[in-house]
Amino acid sequence: MKLLRFRGITLELHPTFYLLPLFVAWEGWHDGHWHGVVENLWAIVLVYICLVLHEFGHALTAQRLGLPVKHILLLPIGGMALLQNMPRKPRTELLITAAGPAVNFAIAGIALVLLRGWPPGMDDVDQPTFHVVGVLKFLLLANLWLGCFNLLPAYPMDGGRVLRALLAYKLDYLEATRWAVIIGYFVAGSGIVIGLLTGTYTLVVLFLFILYVGNWEYRHLRREMEIPPILEPRDLGR
Repeated sequence: MKLLRFRGITLELHPTFYLLPLFVAWEGWHDGHWHGVVENLWAIVLVYICLVLHEFGHALTAQRLGLPVKHILLLPIGGMALLQNMPRKPRTELLITAAGPAVNFAIAGIALVLLRGWPPGMDDVDQPTFHVVGVLKFLLLANLWLGCFNLLPAYPMDGGRVLRALLAYKLDYLEATRWAVIIGYFVAGSGIVIGLLTGTYTLVVLFLFILYVGNWEYRHLRREMEIPPILEPRDLGR
């Protein structure tokens, strides 16, 4: 489903996108009935606005560097800016990748400045501005979390792509991708274990998706370059 178009870039919703809003609405109902539903949906709307801005940071930077952008796809667990051709120069990939978290840190910085400049006493629960202060605090924390989380070195997250770009200064592009994916296995695996131990099953699903996409991207790149896989089937039995 096409949602909007900006600077020639289409924002599209994946058919599974609605699963997360339905899930958080159900959790809200369980915690506080209609009040909980509204509160959770507002929170998820704000998070997705920040995610869209994050992805446009990637996409517009790619455009500026001469790389056409297919579209931005929103999934239940995040977004993806799909480029016509992936950058093969480390500097280009670093600039495109860093633009996403930079947007989140910029939003967090703006929220912090507005909070510091807010008149004293205006955050009292009896004041009509209470919700504005609450939104600013939420934007500050949510964007700090989004920016830092995306910089985890788990390919194909932004941190994994930064790692791949840095490795590509010394290794060929496919070998750099291979090592970024392998390191991403350990990071995502740790995230899955933490999610299972803490009962945070959304985190488990997120890291499983990261593992799947990272492996898929590597295999796709390997097929393009006709290079053997990371592990041959016979190696798995050793």
